Amino acid sequence: MRTKSFLIILLFLGALGFTVFKLIFGRQAAVSGLKIQSTPEASVYLDDKLIGKTPYDGRHPSGNYILKLVADESGGSWQDKIVLTPQTLVYVKKDIGTSELTSSGDVVSMENIGKEETEISVTSTPDASIVSIDGMEKGISPVNVPVLEGEHDIVVNSTGFIGRTIKMKAVKGFRVNISTQLALSPDSPQAQPEPTTGETSISQPTGTTSGSAPDEPAKPYVIIKDTPTDFLRVRFDASIAASEVARLNPGDKVPFLEEKSGWFKVNYGESKEGWISSRYAEKVE
Repeated sequence: MRTKSFLIILLFLGALGFTVFKLIFGRQAAVSGLKIQSTPEASVYLDDKLIGKTPYDGRHPSGNYILKLVADESGGSWQDKIVLTPQTLVYVKKDIGTSELTSSGDVVSMENIGKEETEISVTSTPDASIVSIDGMEKGISPVNVPVLEGEHDIVVNSTGFIGRTIKMKAVKGFRVNISTQLALSPDSPQAQPEPTTGETSISQPTGTTSGSAPDEPAKPYVIIKDTPTDFLRVRFDASIAASEVARLNPGDKVPFLEEKSGWFKVNYGESKEGWISSRYAEKVE
C-alpha cells in the first residue's frame, strides 16, 4: 500500500525568524513562545486553563505543560506534554480528527545542546516509522541525527498511514525536536490485527481466572471502553509519543494507580505498570 505525503512548512524555523525571536525575548530569560495552528479551529488549554483559540501566538513562562486542543465544531481533541524552553519557540500544527487514528500533526521545538553541532531528533506516532532526511533514510523513530546547519526536508512514513514532510532550517548549537503524528490512510483497514505470539498483549487482566467470569479488582480500578481499534494501547509514559508496551481490550478491568491530565496509570499485569488514555477508560472508586 503506497503511503501518501503531506507537506508541512514550518514558518518559524528560518534563521531570520530565529534571530528576531531571540532579540525580542533576549531580556526575558524565563519566557518562551508558543505558536499553534489547527484544522479545524480549536480552543487551546494549557494545564487545563483556556488561553485562547487557534491560530494562537503567545508567550509563557518556560516549563513543562499539558497542551490540549478541543475542536470547536466536531468536539474532537488532542493533548500531549510540551516543554517550553527559555528564549525559544514551540510550534504546533494539528489536524484534529474524530479519533487518535484520524488525527495528525507535528510539535516542533528547539533545544540548546551547548556545543557547536546541529541535530535533528524525530519521534513519531506510530512508533518505528521510517525517517528520511534530505532524501536519505536515517532509520526508524525515535532517531537522533547530526546534520549540517541550514535547510532540511524530514519525511516520516509508516505502512498504512499518511506520510508527513516537514521543511525546517537547523541552527548551529541547537537540536530540533520533532514529534509527528501520522493519520491512518483511508485505504487501510480501520482495525489492526490482534497481537500474535511474540507480541506483548494482555490475555488475562489482573484479578481474573481462566475459564471464569472476570473478578472485579479492588477499588479504585478502571474499565476499558470501546475504542476505534477494538483495543486500547498501554504506553510507557503519559504521552501518545511514548512506546506501546501492551494492549487492553474493551471491558477489561485493571487496577488504577495514578492520574495525569488525560491519562490513567494502571497495573496491567503482575508488577507491570503503564499509561492509558482516560478518554477510553472509566475510573471506578
